[in-house]
Amino acid sequence: MTRLASAEHAVAGWAEAIETYFERGWTDGLPVVPATEDGVEQFLDVAERAPDDVVLYEPVRRRTITAEKVAINAVLAGCRPEYMPVLLAALEAMADPAFTLHGAITSTGGSATLLVVNGPIRHALELNSGANVFGPGWRANATIGRAIRLITLNCLGASPGVLDKSTQGHPGKYTFCIAENEEANPWEPLHVERGFPRDTSTVTVYAAEGPHNALSHYGLTADAIIVTLADTMACLGSFSPGESFVVLAPEHVAILARDGWTKRRITEALYAGARRTRADRRRGGKLAGAIEPGDDATWVHRGTGPHDIHLVVAGGGPGGHSAFIPSWSRARNSLAVTRPIGKGAWGS
Repeated sequence: MTRLASAEHAVAGWAEAIETYFERGWTDGLPVVPATEDGVEQFLDVAERAPDDVVLYEPVRRRTITAEKVAINAVLAGCRPEYMPVLLAALEAMADPAFTLHGAITSTGGSATLLVVNGPIRHALELNSGANVFGPGWRANATIGRAIRLITLNCLGASPGVLDKSTQGHPGKYTFCIAENEEANPWEPLHVERGFPRDTSTVTVYAAEGPHNALSHYGLTADAIIVTLADTMACLGSFSPGESFVVLAPEHVAILARDGWTKRRITEALYAGARRTRADRRRGGKLAGAIEPGDDATWVHRGTGPHDIHLVVAGGGPGGHSAFIPSWSRARNSLAVTRPIGKGAWGS
């Protein structure tokens, strides 16, 4: 293997190493796992990557991220070596021009990179797709998402208040990684809908706001659930022509499937219902200028069509809580991108 290129820093012990990372600004504000040469090499071995392999090039600031830098930040985040293929695939997806990486990590909008993992790797790595799916408690979810954030901080320079100009941000900027509960999904899972075989493991990246809860405890029909979801999607604060992720809880999925709704029918109904008048948008400061004749009768939809709504099934069995996750941007500055995950050690 090519020798690691990163500088080495001698420290007296574990505690001093952690403090050194804080002092040098190499953390997300939480303690990290100090990276050793042996530890970094384990991650590279699993992924079968040389240290100097280029994983991502960010053209705006001309930043290059190598496999070695990915491995170092994965160690810092507390990942296991077998998580490395997910990180590599996610970064390759983030490098796609459609994702608009520089804007997504620097804007005042404060997006975080949501990762949605599909396929057999969900079980191999014990990723959570069930109860508390956006919350703590699962190492794979927490550390994979955290590693992506540390990479944007340490390799792309997106330090808060310096390059990252988020007005407020949201907690997903620490970590934002879920798996789809494909077993509770009566339709095609996300990656199949996006053109991949069901037995292929993938990761989808999406520059996202935080989840907006869509509570419908007493909605006993598909129509009732759609009304609540569409109304949540139509909120002025996040209204834009951008994409949407709707994460459906199993309780809502069971009702929708029972009533015979398909994914296509759901996205068409949500697009039809997620709308506001041009007058509403002017009143709320989403459009410049005074209200004009005809504005109260002119409707504008969220997104450009039903195809902009991506449905994912995740969450615990009981509870009528689904989530709407808006895209970052006032326009269509970033699109979701999906990439297959290389097998590495997890699939051997």
